[in-house]
Amino acid sequence: MCKITMVLLLLALVIPAVALAGAPLQGSWSSTDLGGIVPLGRYTEGWMAGGGALSAGTTFNAASWDGVSLGSSWSYHCSVEGGDAILIDDSVVAGNGTRTWKCIFTGGTIWLSGSGPWGNGDPEYTGPILSYVEYETVTYVANVAIAARTNVQATARIDGYDSECLGFTVGNGAKVGDGLPPANYPPLLYTDCSPTATDGASWDFSQLVLYIASCEVSTEDSSWGALKALYR
Repeated sequence: MCKITMVLLLLALVIPAVALAGAPLQGSWSSTDLGGIVPLGRYTEGWMAGGGALSAGTTFNAASWDGVSLGSSWSYHCSVEGGDAILIDDSVVAGNGTRTWKCIFTGGTIWLSGSGPWGNGDPEYTGPILSYVEYETVTYVANVAIAARTNVQATARIDGYDSECLGFTVGNGAKVGDGLPPANYPPLLYTDCSPTATDGASWDFSQLVLYIASCEVSTEDSSWGALKALYR
């Protein structure tokens, strides 16, 4: 009886691992504006009253946009700016020029549709974002901000695999406007991920590149055959 109980417990531990059809395919895929097949994106930044895009607590919500549906190919959300942005370049002279800030976000989750070019049998792939750095450049004329653009570098892990095997970059994010987002944009989020923020900004993504290296199964996972051999 004890042996049967142990086997059943081991089976329960193994089932989640063998349920995966396979790691997402390795490769690099670019957005349609770069000649690839990955849809462009839209994203919002939400913050508390009195906050701002360069302040701690700003929360991201991003999703693909193919001209018809939002978030059908990829999305990520709930990355939170951990501290105020760091000014790394200031070329404003006499009120004209640009300033660039480095914004570091933590946390968040990424989602990829299993029907994307990276698909390998599973209906979807999700996982935690491990690093997310945004560089935001603001253009000033007569000391007034008239435009802003961003670029992003990020990495993530896929649930069920213990390696940092996914990364993506955004070469250009163009600001659409402040306040509540237009139709077909992700909702503004608070730091607790609730979609009820009323202050924030909306952006368009372009020049997106997503790359996946070899995703490795956790060393704690074993085959059912190997586990049975231990308890014969």
